[in-house]
Parts: sequence; C-alpha cells; structure tokens
Amino acid sequence: ILTIEGKPQYNTMTGQRRFAPMKVKWVSIPEPDSDARELPSGFVYNQGLEKGAAQFARLEGCWYGDRSIFFNATSGGDAGAGQVWQYHIGRRELQLIFESPSLEVLNSPDNICVSPRGGLVLCEDGSGVQHVRGLTRGGEIFDLVRNDLNSSEWAGACFSPQGRTLFVNIQGETRPLQNPAGEKGMTFAIWGPWELGAL
Repeated sequence: ILTIEGKPQYNTMTGQRRFAPMKVKWVSIPEPDSDARELPSGFVYNQGLEKGAAQFARLEGCWYGDRSIFFNATSGGDAGAGQVWQYHIGRRELQLIFESPSLEVLNSPDNICVSPRGGLVLCEDGSGVQHVRGLTRGGEIFDLVRNDLNSSEWAGACFSPQGRTLFVNIQGETRPLQNPAGEKGMTFAIWGPWELGAL
C-alpha cells in the first residue's frame, strides 16, 4: 500500500499544493485477501492505516500512461470537488496535478485516460450537467464534451490504438426492452484532429 515517506497516515484530502512531489514508499498489508463476509467492515483498510497508508477521498478512475499512474480522488480537495494525482513510477514520487476549486470547474472526476500526446481525459461523476473535461500536461483544464441528453454520468473514456478516435460512454440501460423507462446507455466515437488541440 502507498505511504508517504516520513508522513505516516498522510491526509491528501485537503491542504495540498499542485506539482509538489512527495516520495512514496510501498508497504505490504498482512492479510489483503481476507474474506470480507467474515470480517468487520474496513478490515483491509485498517491494516493499511496501521502501516501508515496515505489517505485519499473516494479513489475511483486510474490509468497507466507516460511511465506514470494517474488516478482521481473523486471527492478530494479543499472544495470537495475532486483531485487528479500522478504517481511517477521510476522516481517513486506522487504529486497533485489538479485540484478542482469548484463543482463548476470539475465536478467529481471518476474515469480517466491518457491521450496519445500525454493529456488527460476526465469523466465526471457528480450532480447536475455532466462533462468530459480535458487536462493539459501543464495542468490546465477545459471542457471537451457536455451531456445535454440526460443526467447520467460519462464513463469508460479510451482512445483507439491509432489515437484518432476517443470512445466514451453515457451510463444507462443497455437493454431498453427490459426497462423502457430507464435512461439509455450510449457509446460515442469522437474524432480529432487531436494533434491540433491540447490533447
């Protein structure tokens, strides 16, 4: 489990600075595969905490790219609107690359993927109008897609192997005959030219 060197049980949820690297140390949990049906809630979590695990607010999306692992703390940050983290594998360093100052800027990032040129695609999982946002390598955020069809969240963003098509889904019913009143799930294919933009 991930710990911050010299800072046991470090709370990443608030009070963070962007692009401030923190050295990471990995520690083993004694019983990571315990049967949750037979143990108290939080058993594995508490093992990690006892070993000094860093604490995050609602970890969700995760993606490997550019020799790093990117992940979202959906409810992290001073505004509780979400954080985007980068773990540099070779350097064993963790840094915050974006923290939403408000729900209007980025509303609860969930699914994430890295574009062929190193930018990030973030799917929101919040309330109100749902967006897919882009995040540049320099940490600048922008609107990419807005869901004007319904209130469902975006999910599963990924680029085609050639990097020309971004696929992304709106969550919903995929068998409409079984639930005709439900919101319909959909998949969209979005073409560039990506090389002319920030992603």
